[in-house]
Amino acid sequence: MILRKSSGLICCLLAAFFWGTTFVAQDTAATTIPAFTFLALRSFVGAAALFLVCLLRDAYQKKKGTYQPATKGEWRLALLGGALCGLFLCSASALQQLGIASNTGSPGKDAFITALYIVFVPLFSLVLGKRAAPHIYGCVAVALVGLWLLCMNGSSLTTGDVQLIICSVLFACQMILVDHLGTRVDAVRLSAVQFLVVGIVSACFAVFLETPTLDGVLAGWWTVLYAGILSSAVAYTLQIVGQQRTPATLASLVLSLESVVAVIASMIALHLYPTVTEILGMLLIFAAIVVSQIPFRYGSRE
Repeated sequence: MILRKSSGLICCLLAAFFWGTTFVAQDTAATTIPAFTFLALRSFVGAAALFLVCLLRDAYQKKKGTYQPATKGEWRLALLGGALCGLFLCSASALQQLGIASNTGSPGKDAFITALYIVFVPLFSLVLGKRAAPHIYGCVAVALVGLWLLCMNGSSLTTGDVQLIICSVLFACQMILVDHLGTRVDAVRLSAVQFLVVGIVSACFAVFLETPTLDGVLAGWWTVLYAGILSSAVAYTLQIVGQQRTPATLASLVLSLESVVAVIASMIALHLYPTVTEILGMLLIFAAIVVSQIPFRYGSRE
């Protein structure tokens, strides 16, 4: 049980790393590639990579004699769950890219607002009757303060910020849905379906609302590949695996480390250095995550 929980947290940590570094890529892509076009391209790249993984995995299992084909019920759950996750993810990702495009040059602040899902996930979980240990909610509050110190730096809200707030609500819904699906569905298959749906829906919006240029896409080709393979295919699959082994509220807390990674990545990319306030924010977030792992016992007597 401990090993399973630890592996789930490691998956969430890796997902947070890839998501955090992708904020810099998204900020760069926003200058040359329209939002829906970028989302469609990265999602199709992610879906293609994941379907290839499925094929290679099945071929390997057949060679070893351990292959067990998915039942109709498993396929139905993967398709339905993947479609629903894809719709939430498409809406959230589109608003995120629009917000980032509006707030070009502030990936740290964008990461903070996106990471507000650490507030919405436990609230939604409570509505659904899933309670976390009391100290987890305290850790969420401390992490939220840390996020504010790390990313906001006294800035006021903009139209892009409002888009990102709505995006964080939709990301929370996607996390709750993944938590609900649990271990009943294959993580890679679910992730592949959700990104295929995201790609199709966002491509439709791109055709009607945007006029991308080939030069613009070629100028940001590396951002598409990075976001498509590492942030989409790898990170979201790690998120699903991690949430299969970690409660949603705790998983969202660990995943919020993407904001720390985003700020560090933007500092490196933009040759900036952390302020005392930003360092304090990082320390608070790390402290909240460490304390969240302590197995406090409530209402028990020796």
